[in-house]
Amino acid sequence: MKRALAGLLAVGFAMVSALPAHAASTTITVPFKHNQITWFTTARTITVAGSNIDARVALGGVMQLAWYKCGDRNTRGAFVRMEEERKHVGTNFKKGTKFCLASNSPYTEGTVGGTLWWSGT
Repeated sequence: MKRALAGLLAVGFAMVSALPAHAASTTITVPFKHNQITWFTTARTITVAGSNIDARVALGGVMQLAWYKCGDRNTRGAFVRMEEERKHVGTNFKKGTKFCLASNSPYTEGTVGGTLWWSGT
């Protein structure tokens, strides 16, 4: 009986520990300018190896986001056109990576709200 209970507990623990990590997230307000990059300096840290950076905005199709290595604007991802559904801004980051965001728009200027996810996405 003790062995069966120990085995059952071990299986249960293995199942719980195999669950994916929860992503860190925050609400964002993103101002963007026509044909001009805005570099944001809020640093965020990837805590789970292999994580993605995802975003969703309230008004899709008018602006773009990119990640960059805080303090080094030459190390960055491509700009991704943001939509009203969740999209990857960058993928497969190393644990400990510190990143910042940049925005622009080839169409217009304004401000849009949304959600940003990282670490565990």
